[in-house]
Amino acid sequence: MKLHGLAAALLFGAAGCQSATGDDADGQKTADPLKATLSVEACPDIGNRAYFFWMEPRSAEPGDSLALFPYWTDMPGGYNDLPPGCVDDLGVYPEGAVTFSRQEDGLAIATISPDAEPGTRIRLDATYPDGHRLGGLVDVYRKADNPLVGTWRQKAEDCPDGSEAIQELVFTGSGEFSVTWTPFEVYKDYWGVYEYDAESNAFRIAIEGGNQVPEDIYEQGTVLIEGDELDFDQVFFGTPRQASEPCSANFVR
Repeated sequence: MKLHGLAAALLFGAAGCQSATGDDADGQKTADPLKATLSVEACPDIGNRAYFFWMEPRSAEPGDSLALFPYWTDMPGGYNDLPPGCVDDLGVYPEGAVTFSRQEDGLAIATISPDAEPGTRIRLDATYPDGHRLGGLVDVYRKADNPLVGTWRQKAEDCPDGSEAIQELVFTGSGEFSVTWTPFEVYKDYWGVYEYDAESNAFRIAIEGGNQVPEDIYEQGTVLIEGDELDFDQVFFGTPRQASEPCSANFVR
């Protein structure tokens, strides 16, 4: 099983930091949103574990706000929550790509700059007591340019007897995709990159790896997007080994 994106989301270098204003409109001192709102004593000592906001890169548009819930894990797919007010030393690269704020419960919010360019990969990072690093990656895109981004599925009732519906067809804002018939933790059947032309509806995929890659995949054709439904022409994502018949049903969100 490939832990797709886990390693990338946990690797961090030096990140630029947003400077706090320190004063509100009335000249009163305000809390620094980059700093923890809880004392070290209020933060559980988890020890040497993997800490993160999310495991795989997330896709977001300029102006979107992302809640920075902190988690730790010692196994694939495990999400164990931590007090949000324990997150300290928030930083971002590229510098200025987001602004930070805090809710009353200490939860940090990262808001993508309205000027962020599609195609930008943002790295958010922070610390947890005892110097543990955590963070997450964000890929900036615009839905108007790429409405494919998100998670899609086939309805089982739209597939013939003996076939298997795809439960997760995921497109990211950075041009990656994955296919999974039976989701379990971070398991994916196969993955790769995709190209989509919004003017011609031309679409193609290139497979880069997988745990199960069917032999009857057809990688290029067109896709028609009507609201929350995808209608692929010629493109076929394959028949898994647990199925005896193919399913070419449309995808819905």
